[in-house]
Amino acid sequence: MESVFCTQSKLNPHLLEAFELFKNRINSLTDVEPLYIDPKLSRIYSNINKEELFIINEFYQAKGFRKIHLEVAKLGKSLQILHCVFFPDPCYELPIFGADLVVSSNNISAAIVDLSPVGKHLPDALISQMRSIKFPKFNETRRLPEWGFIFSPYVCFIRPVDFLEEKLFLELIDQYLSLLFSLLVSVSEDEIDSLDTMERLNYQKRYCLNQKRNDKTRGILSKFFDSSWADEYINKILFEC
Repeated sequence: MESVFCTQSKLNPHLLEAFELFKNRINSLTDVEPLYIDPKLSRIYSNINKEELFIINEFYQAKGFRKIHLEVAKLGKSLQILHCVFFPDPCYELPIFGADLVVSSNNISAAIVDLSPVGKHLPDALISQMRSIKFPKFNETRRLPEWGFIFSPYVCFIRPVDFLEEKLFLELIDQYLSLLFSLLVSVSEDEIDSLDTMERLNYQKRYCLNQKRNDKTRGILSKFFDSSWADEYINKILFEC
């Protein structure tokens, strides 16, 4: 993502720090390789009413993950977004890692991270580890949307109130990724046509279908582009399954 670093002076420093965290974690995976993405959707640039717009997407795959998506967006002078999802290979009993940071007027206005189940509940080994995490006491938690039942009981959705809470949230992201990667080392691979694999794939489809109900995402994209483009982007880039 060279273009991100060319414009880093325009991006929130904690957003950039989170981006570096994701890149380092992705590069540490076994057999990681980039996935092809249509060039017109990998680097999206525009200028509307003298406001710079860009969206940069990268996709990867690695052992245990069918698709890893990393997105950085700057939409006008006041809005920045970092989006990252690790979609597991359904042959492995792994949760979906998802994290978003939304920056408004250079402050993080929304931050969410979760290890979302791809079954009726998270793996028992992961639950015991999640319970051992010392969660920071954030001052402002945010309400999940109606479709938020796809998340785990350990989802963290907040508005950081200061610099310290922003740093604590980045540390929490790192802890969630550590748990995911620890589970990856110990989990075995099921047959592609096994009932467990098919169930996990269906839960991934359920996750994506409900994420597409996020009207805020659609509204933001429609504002800067148009509604048909926004729908295509959501269906083909953000939550294709």
